Amino acid sequence: MSRKFVFLSAVLLAISAFSQTATHFDGKTWWEYVKVLAADNMEGRETGSASLRKAESYVVAQLQQAELQPAGTDGYYQPVKFQSHQIIEKDSSLALIRDGQSEPLALGEDAFFGTRSDLAPEVQAPLVFAGYGLTIPEQNYDDLAGLDLKGKVAVIVNGSPSDIPGPLSAHYQSSAQRWRALSKAGAIGIVNIPNPAAMDIPWSRISLNRTHVSMTLADPHFNDTAGQQLYVTVNPAHAGKLFAGSGHSFDEIVSLAKERKQLPRFPLAVAMKAKAKVEKKPVESANLVAKLPGSDPEQNSWCSRRTLTTSASANLSMGTASTTAPWTTPRAAPCCWMWPRPCVNQETA
Repeated sequence: MSRKFVFLSAVLLAISAFSQTATHFDGKTWWEYVKVLAADNMEGRETGSASLRKAESYVVAQLQQAELQPAGTDGYYQPVKFQSHQIIEKDSSLALIRDGQSEPLALGEDAFFGTRSDLAPEVQAPLVFAGYGLTIPEQNYDDLAGLDLKGKVAVIVNGSPSDIPGPLSAHYQSSAQRWRALSKAGAIGIVNIPNPAAMDIPWSRISLNRTHVSMTLADPHFNDTAGQQLYVTVNPAHAGKLFAGSGHSFDEIVSLAKERKQLPRFPLAVAMKAKAKVEKKPVESANLVAKLPGSDPEQNSWCSRRTLTTSASANLSMGTASTTAPWTTPRAAPCCWMWPRPCVNQETA
């Protein structure tokens, strides 16, 4: 829900800022927008749903009322193609293989599948504990150095050492950056264990969403996890069974991770066997895009090239809004309108 309210704050502030003649922010006007879009009859505005289209129509009406011009590829709309992924748990399973014996994992209680990657129907591979699973060249830090990950699944704990700057840590913990490094090292999948010391949401709530539909952009160019055959999240309360027989305990790992110390890395004495049934469907949703009259492409190509993402662009279901250009335009050029305030001509700034 918080991601959706990021959108609400962005696009509604944008409309409100332009449509009001007052020089101060009118919180009451903004709140009226929120009450409409967050109402129960909007049913959560799921991507591609009828309720999302209803919300889009409402926002388009506000854009028109504010006299903002359409700037999408289809009026105010900019259609985006997605692919939905939903795990079918009754046809899926997870198990640990130890000394040739299978130990089933209860989906929801012990672990669950992540469906943002293109899961393979069946995987069986050894597990290797890779610490935080980070490779950070700027800090000469590499959890994967010396590990044999070829054809194996990397087990990682969320977090980073305390001496890694926050921005670098966040960047390299992104799914794209982390998988790029793991894939290069030969890994075929990830088993992720949340750091108990940093869990803001209890496992019971995290697990509730495990079968919810996830969305990825349909264009394979934007697939940041290509080649990732398996992604599993393990309940930290039950993660000890992964470490049995390895010479290390999960309690030891938790103690180090809590202090954000560097973690040991080592092969585990178990393999993971996974069977994943995923239902995939094409879905089309849309961004809403508008511009303020005056951003003439012929007179100001620098500004107009950015109109699609800077004027009033947002995706209601995914909770995103973009502002990618500076607040000022080149000298003597018409002005693009950008959230949360108009840009200004440098001659008058």
